[in-house]
Amino acid sequence: MSSLSSIDYAIIIFYLSGMVGVGFWFAKKHSGFDDFFLAGRSLTTPLLITTLISTYYGIDVLFGDTQLAFTDGVVAWFGYARPTYAFYLIAALLLARRLREDDFKSLPDILDAYYGLNTRYVGAVTSFIYSLPALSLYGFGMLGEVILGWEPIIGMFVLGGIALTYTLTGGFWAVALTDSIQFVMMCLVIAFAFPFAMNFIGGFDSMIETLPSSFFDTMGDLNIFLIIIYASTGLSVLVEPTFYQRIFAAKSYKNVRNALLIGIFIWGSYDWIITVLAMAAKAGVIKGLLPVDVAPDAALLTIVVAALPVGAVGLFLAGVLSTEMSTLDSYCLVAGGNVAYDIYRPAIKPTATDEELIKTTRYGILLSWGLGFFMAAAFEQMLGLWVFMASILISSTLVPVLLGLYIPRFRKPLAGFISSGSGLLSTVVLNIYIMTTGTFNKEEETYIVHWFGIDFWQEFVMYISVPISFVGFFIGLATNKTGRL
Repeated sequence: MSSLSSIDYAIIIFYLSGMVGVGFWFAKKHSGFDDFFLAGRSLTTPLLITTLISTYYGIDVLFGDTQLAFTDGVVAWFGYARPTYAFYLIAALLLARRLREDDFKSLPDILDAYYGLNTRYVGAVTSFIYSLPALSLYGFGMLGEVILGWEPIIGMFVLGGIALTYTLTGGFWAVALTDSIQFVMMCLVIAFAFPFAMNFIGGFDSMIETLPSSFFDTMGDLNIFLIIIYASTGLSVLVEPTFYQRIFAAKSYKNVRNALLIGIFIWGSYDWIITVLAMAAKAGVIKGLLPVDVAPDAALLTIVVAALPVGAVGLFLAGVLSTEMSTLDSYCLVAGGNVAYDIYRPAIKPTATDEELIKTTRYGILLSWGLGFFMAAAFEQMLGLWVFMASILISSTLVPVLLGLYIPRFRKPLAGFISSGSGLLSTVVLNIYIMTTGTFNKEEETYIVHWFGIDFWQEFVMYISVPISFVGFFIGLATNKTGRL
């Protein structure tokens, strides 16, 4: 592990100071809630590209892809990352246009318009839970531990606190501008680190000779049901709160469509480089160049920091920090909006002024950060945390949002409420049950319970919760027609 030089520290401090400075620059430049939360609905294609890519390519990709690629190889790209591109394509060509037809500000806005206030509140709670910055804070803890030698909780608090500061002060304009800077940083630093890492292990051919042949099987030797679940997490794109926020913040549908189509190629390249770097780390462990006890989700950090020359580690760390911060700021802002715009305004004070909404949004940002901090500490590994977050969102919003969007006659209040509520409740209850009664399998890095003669993994919860949401929708639809409760 390379030690940080004074130049490394200078780069890191300069970068972090700049991010905070952006937040304070925009602190007094908001003309109203729309400007604070949606940047005045004026994002152009270049800004949308940078903010979409840097937001979605945060901690779940950098460490989630890393974990899977380190343990199983190219399946991380073919089985986990690649299916998501199809959902981005669907969102670009079919979903974004429909969403732009109405004056929505948030995901719960859609549920309210289709099914009423009760479903709005369930959707707001769902969006809030999904938007908790637990993934980013988990990553900050890992960064602090692997690179700086801090306890994980210190890394979470210090590094996550800096991103919190500029999000609280600057709103979505600060998020969009810092995302642009972070987009450049994250792309440059990965491209810069790649040749050093490959040289460290003796080149690409050496990696192929060292790794087991299963690492180059496109579907690996993973459980097929687990591959389906990993691929299905890409469904979250179709109901993603921060994605919706950017659709609503764009100048036009064409800006969103063009940004997504261009972004698919950048996402694919970024995913592939991450996958190869993690596989290189595995080869480094087998060759004895890296410690045998490297955590799978910390593999990329470990090999790159070990391979980079003194003075370049700070640049790498700043780039990784940019990846995490671009995710944390976006999700905290959405979570704060869920509290202020989706719950406080309709349920408590319908006449709330823009100033009151901005103030309440900031309280919501603080609340989301605090809850995300505790959630990050509760999970053993990154990929499991991401699957949990994705399953919360997909199970409670996918069915009511898409059926309501494309089949207007299905917009019945009870249908949306029962579908959304049952999906959310079943996901939370099943995850709590499995984590409290199951056994943590260190080899598979997940909680497992034994049901009816089979091993049921925590990641399999969507096999139960999504059908519950679907059945609940049609139960509500039938009940609504007869007028019964």
